[in-house]
Amino acid sequence: MPKINVENIDDSKKIQILKKAVEKEGLSYTAKKLGIDRSTLNRYINGKIQRIPNDIIEKAAELLTIEELSDIIYGFRIVEIDPTTALSVIIKAVRDEGFRNFFISLIWQYLGDYLKSASNTYIVTKDDIELFEKFVRENRAKKTADEHIQNIRRILADLNYELIPERIKEYMLDLQSENLNRARHYATTLKLFIKEIIKPKNSKVAKELYDSFKLPKRKFIYKPPPLSLDTLKKIFNNINDLGARALFLLLIETGLRVGEVLGLKVDQIDLEHRIIKIMKESETKRAYISFLHQSTARWVKEQYLPYREEFVRKYEDSIRKLAAANPEQGINIEEWKLKLFPFREDILRAEIKEAMKKVLGKEFRLYDLRSFFASYMIKQGASPMIVNLLQGRVPPQQFRILQDHYFVISDIELQQYYEKYAPKILE
Repeated sequence: MPKINVENIDDSKKIQILKKAVEKEGLSYTAKKLGIDRSTLNRYINGKIQRIPNDIIEKAAELLTIEELSDIIYGFRIVEIDPTTALSVIIKAVRDEGFRNFFISLIWQYLGDYLKSASNTYIVTKDDIELFEKFVRENRAKKTADEHIQNIRRILADLNYELIPERIKEYMLDLQSENLNRARHYATTLKLFIKEIIKPKNSKVAKELYDSFKLPKRKFIYKPPPLSLDTLKKIFNNINDLGARALFLLLIETGLRVGEVLGLKVDQIDLEHRIIKIMKESETKRAYISFLHQSTARWVKEQYLPYREEFVRKYEDSIRKLAAANPEQGINIEEWKLKLFPFREDILRAEIKEAMKKVLGKEFRLYDLRSFFASYMIKQGASPMIVNLLQGRVPPQQFRILQDHYFVISDIELQQYYEKYAPKILE
């Protein structure tokens, strides 16, 4: 919710804020949220009480959107704009120094957190991979070069070809907890890739990526922060962006890796049977199938998917133009249209972090939701083996041995365990 400095607002605008809150939420609900009775609120609105406490206005402002507040405070309305209009504003900012200073100050005021998070992201292109392969073949022995090439392909596939410091931390933490030797090899390859390929193109981003992880020297025992289901529900309810809210919901209720959820396509979600078909296997991980609670499947169908479809429809033409103007980035429009989350990961993370700080006053890693899922299930009475199967923690070879010789369980039985023990955000 928007935060405003009420001391700079005159009395008439304070009354307008109260009136708008009542108009939007109703007299009883607004009075309850403000911690006053209905008659006192009426006297504020009618001007019978001249001095309105600042904390009352601050609480009322939290019931309004930033658009509603700007209409009251600044006297202008925010209207729908298309990408062409946005581009024309940027061009004017480039050409007009006075407007540029004004525009940049507004951008930092309202979108500063987003800009900071977006500034440390690097999208890996096909040319980057080819350049790295050429580099290692020319500068490393054949066996070492082959290993680096194999490693970087797996790393980038796991990270969806988008390098973000926080995601790399989570990825290395997860890998290190499962296979220390592989984590060390992957870290060596990724640092080499960042140094030789990314640094010449963007030294600032390269430094943030390079410093975000270290070469593992021993198995790291990470202790996640204690999280409760009630706390996570509060965070969920405080996420304003619907895409970020959907991501947070699936991470809590499936316990899957962030990259696995972000890498899902729409056709991998069977809402009728409430199944998520991950079907992902690597040398260290097996993420085969997960599930949705009935309330979650309904929410995804009725609220999230229409929002997602509208987003794709609205921005498809802009993405096509972007792809045509930047062929070196290898943007695949059809793949983008199929993604369950066709949004920028850094923006989704920023929205979730904002809600975390609002509820807790601090942040925690999205990776910690994976630990929460496991501990919650076990506390509810689920077998650790069931938890490992649902989270894809059992390596493929070990899973086949279990499946063939010791442990036989159907997908229907696994879903029953899920419904009985898995955390549920929506009622």
